Amino acid sequence: MLRPLAGIRVLEIGENVSAAFGARVLADLGAEVIKLEPPDGGDAYRRLGPFAHTAPSLRDSALFGYLNHGKRSATLDLATRTGAKLGRALAERCDLLVYEPRALAGNPAFDPAAGDWTTRPTTVAASPYGLIGSRSAVPASPFVVQHAAGFAFHQSSPVRDPETTPPVGTADWEASLVVGLVVALAAMWGLRSARGLRPGPLIDLSAEDVLAFLLVEPFADWLGGADVARRQVASGETTTIAGGLVWFLPCADGAVLISPREDHQWERWVAVMEHPDWTRDETLCGDREVRKENALALQRRMARWSTERSCREVFTKAQENRVACYPISTARDLLANEQLKDRRFFSRLDLGGDGIPVPGLPFQMTAADGETLERGREVQIPALGEANRELLEGLLRLGPDEVERLRRGAIP
Repeated sequence: MLRPLAGIRVLEIGENVSAAFGARVLADLGAEVIKLEPPDGGDAYRRLGPFAHTAPSLRDSALFGYLNHGKRSATLDLATRTGAKLGRALAERCDLLVYEPRALAGNPAFDPAAGDWTTRPTTVAASPYGLIGSRSAVPASPFVVQHAAGFAFHQSSPVRDPETTPPVGTADWEASLVVGLVVALAAMWGLRSARGLRPGPLIDLSAEDVLAFLLVEPFADWLGGADVARRQVASGETTTIAGGLVWFLPCADGAVLISPREDHQWERWVAVMEHPDWTRDETLCGDREVRKENALALQRRMARWSTERSCREVFTKAQENRVACYPISTARDLLANEQLKDRRFFSRLDLGGDGIPVPGLPFQMTAADGETLERGREVQIPALGEANRELLEGLLRLGPDEVERLRRGAIP
């Protein structure tokens, strides 16, 4: 099987979701990723559900498994002098270091940003606001960063009643995962740039930068003179988007969105609905502008038709008639999605005998010789400290007794 990053060794440090996800993408591409965890209990996300069993263990968390499958776990207490020294030595034997600056705070013995670290590998520092700037040392959660970057405000606008719907909602883990993809991209760019030379480049990656970078639409609106601070839905625009009409239609077993914007598209959509009588009313359906004015009335009439049919029936007939339409899929729908099955999109995560589907890489890859990147794999959560003996004895040449003392956090 194709493994584009085979031979690349990565050290990951910290409890940052974006850094963990970025490193997992590198593991999916064939890199050897070592996750360095605290000796006492490991990464905090090991203890965050949902869990596979009622009596969970440190290998039961579905979230931890999603972020960390395919990696190897080693334990060191980086807050100690010995731990920091060994952590730095381990990093020097890797091609890439992905870390959360907060995890190394207060320990100058292991500072990737120090200018005197001449043997530093290519390094990605993933943090809320970056290593420089007036807020660089300010702690922040993904929730806070999404608001600081304007991402949450944009997501929660517009609304019908701004007074009772404050812009406090944010994406769940998705925003952190998007930042994680940038972590992976930055890492690969850094490796390419370094070409094996030391010290490798230091990539200072700010989550706020990434999320602000995505705000193409509000910046364009502002440049066009729009009031981007206004959150009130404009009258008559509840079912429209830029460029035309879009309708949400409930079905017997789900829902679809349709967008027959132009007159010729509307005619084909009317044919899908088998020409109900109300579609002949020119004052209701007329041309595009008339339909826009009557959008809510048309919504109610179309919904009476769609609720008597399955989501698949509506979607299939619309597609066959070249009407823009797509189903509103739930997670359950995705698990039954034949297209995703054909592409072997889901891997299967082993949670102590029970397996759950988890999304794999979002692309196929085929080399010139026909070799393909493996998808639809069986994957596992690394056991805490499972690679200690191999890595610490093999790479750092420590004795078995010293490795055991490190595992127990007994070395200062």
